[in-house]
Amino acid sequence: MKPAEAQIEVSNYWTRRAAAFDGVASHVAQAALWRDVLSAAFEAKEAKDVVDLGTGTGACALIAASLGHRVRACDGSEGMLAAARQAATAAGLDVAFEHALIADASFAPGSADIVTLRNVLWTLPDPMAALRKAYLVLRPGGQVLVSDGLWSTAAQYRSTYPETLAASLPRHDGLTEDEARTMLADAGFGPARSWQHLFPASPYPGDVPMFVLTARKG
Repeated sequence: MKPAEAQIEVSNYWTRRAAAFDGVASHVAQAALWRDVLSAAFEAKEAKDVVDLGTGTGACALIAASLGHRVRACDGSEGMLAAARQAATAAGLDVAFEHALIADASFAPGSADIVTLRNVLWTLPDPMAALRKAYLVLRPGGQVLVSDGLWSTAAQYRSTYPETLAASLPRHDGLTEDEARTMLADAGFGPARSWQHLFPASPYPGDVPMFVLTARKG
C-alpha cells in the first residue's frame, strides 16, 4: 500500500473509532497524572506557543491549553477532531484545531516553542517526516515532546488495522525509548531527556513499556 493511501486509511479508521475512543483512553482515565507529567516536561514558566501534531481527541492539546499555553493542533481524522473540539468546548479551553494531515498542516516554520506528538509515530507511514515537520515548526531552542510505546507487548489494546494497512506502517508494533532517541537525533534534535519516570507505573493496560521524551532544536 502506498504511503498516501495508507494515511487515508489510517484517518478513516480513527474516525470510525472516535465516538468510543475517550471511554478507554489513558489520558482520560489518568488525566491528572498526564497533566502533571506534561507540565513538568514542558519546562515552561510562562505561556508558550504549542503545536500538537496528530492531536486525535486532543489529549496533549487540551492539557497544554489548561496549563495556560497558546495551542494549535491538527489531525487527519474528522471524527477524532470533532471529539477534540467537543472536549475543548466542554472544558472551556481555547484551542485552534485544523483538519489536516501532519504533512499538510499550515503551521508556519519557526512558529512554535513546543511541539507534541503523543502516540502518533507508531501509526504513520513515514514517522520521520512527522519529526522533521516538528523540527521545521519549532523556533530555535524550542522543544519537541514525543510519547509512544512498544504496543506489540499488549496488542489486544491497540488497533485492529487490516493486515495490509498494518504492514505499511513501519512502527506499527510500536517503538522503544532507544529507537525514539535515535529517530530524534536523525531528525536534527539534540540529546533527549526522559520523563516517564514520573508515572508510578505504565499508564497503559498490559504494562506497555512507554516513554515520554523531550529534545530541543539547536
